[in-house]
Amino acid sequence: QQNVKYKRMNANDPGHINNLNKEQEANLKSFWISVIDKITSENKILLENFYDSNYGKELFYAFTYDNPDVVLLRWLRARKWNVNLALEQLMDTLKWRFQWGVNQLVAKGELELSNEEILTGKTFYIGYDRSGRPINYVSVKDHIKGQFPAEATEKLTVLSMEIGRKLLHSPVESVTVIFDMAGFSLKNMDYQHTHFLLHLLQNYYPESLGLALIVNAPWLFNSCWYIIRRWLDPVVESKFHFISNLDDLTIYIDPSNIPKRLNGDKPDFKYIPPTEHDNIMLAAFREDFYGNKKATENHRQAALNYLRITYEWANKKHDKNIVEQRKKAMKELRDAYEQVVPYISTRTHYHRNGLIDEPIFDIAYQKLQQEDQQVVHF
Repeated sequence: QQNVKYKRMNANDPGHINNLNKEQEANLKSFWISVIDKITSENKILLENFYDSNYGKELFYAFTYDNPDVVLLRWLRARKWNVNLALEQLMDTLKWRFQWGVNQLVAKGELELSNEEILTGKTFYIGYDRSGRPINYVSVKDHIKGQFPAEATEKLTVLSMEIGRKLLHSPVESVTVIFDMAGFSLKNMDYQHTHFLLHLLQNYYPESLGLALIVNAPWLFNSCWYIIRRWLDPVVESKFHFISNLDDLTIYIDPSNIPKRLNGDKPDFKYIPPTEHDNIMLAAFREDFYGNKKATENHRQAALNYLRITYEWANKKHDKNIVEQRKKAMKELRDAYEQVVPYISTRTHYHRNGLIDEPIFDIAYQKLQQEDQQVVHF
């Protein structure tokens, strides 16, 4: 077996949330001040209206369930701790999310995708590697350039990115991607979409790729790789490994999470479409304007509270009291976000096959049903 060295990229590594030196913590504080000042000044608003601005709301939706510091640290590490460069890239990301419509896609979920393209099995998650990273399997031969509109494939890719974030469990902060090149021919080489994918990974979802394993690559792919690698940041390129012997996959992944087509034990992908219950729940949440408004307002208040405490924390030297207040505010923010989830996202194949555990959908729906039963009709 080959000697494999790669960064595990979790919360305990240097430069990550549980392992910051004084200079890195100072950079994080400076970054927070810059982000808050940039969004408030650009929109000519007070801190109280931060959440109501386009990019302010985008930022808090982009945090999802995460510790916001963990998210901001991604940009700082990706931009070598240069606060100005990190701010520029974060703002570009928020603008892209807003203009591209990431939240609208997440709200519609798989219903917004081409069912036929999902069924190709060109990309799906299959479990976790030995470091606890979610594994995204990509069957390159099942992507035929021009078979589906570029916009449709981009939606499939972005939704996959967003789903991947729900599969992360602390302290893990990144995913592993297997690119299976078996059966590859030039009709599968889509440079436009490859560039789109790499741009997402390096700019809008920085530090999200932990490891990329390229297996079954034919000699024909060498010339393609020569072009692709020029688009890669050296740090990102270092995460790509060519696997010539399929047995070497077990260095990274237990056979139970390796697909059968790669000599593993994992059954082939079979898409589980939305159930009737899924559709009934989705319709109920989309019609529950009062519940949506209430959950959104609670999230707004939690975001504002977190911002106020964070701004105070960032402008002061170490203060145990503020640090504890901020931890509490972060938990309240996460809890408030969870209550919004049924109104801004959907259940997916990975909820139905058990890979994602997000009980808030059932909890919120049962609560909604109980409230409806208490309504007196005249």
